[in-house]
Amino acid sequence: MKKKTKIIIVSLVLLIIAVLFVPVPTGAYKDGGTRTYTALTYKVVRWKVLVDAENTYEKTSVFWYPDNFKSYEELWDKEKEGGL
Repeated sequence: MKKKTKIIIVSLVLLIIAVLFVPVPTGAYKDGGTRTYTALTYKVVRWKVLVDAENTYEKTSVFWYPDNFKSYEELWDKEKEGGL
């Protein structure tokens, strides 16, 4: 294989890996400051939710495929079930 072809193949593989695994900021919510970061294979949610006047729920959760395509509300319901 020619050197140029190898470089192109390696570049394409790295580009595909970057698209699949590099998260992009996708939202900030007015619930206390929750932020979401999404890649094609997972979603990171940095929860900062006002539970009541004195308490804030703070945690970082990772949701893998296929949960990464669920809405913020569905993920919050899942998080509450998991143990607030």
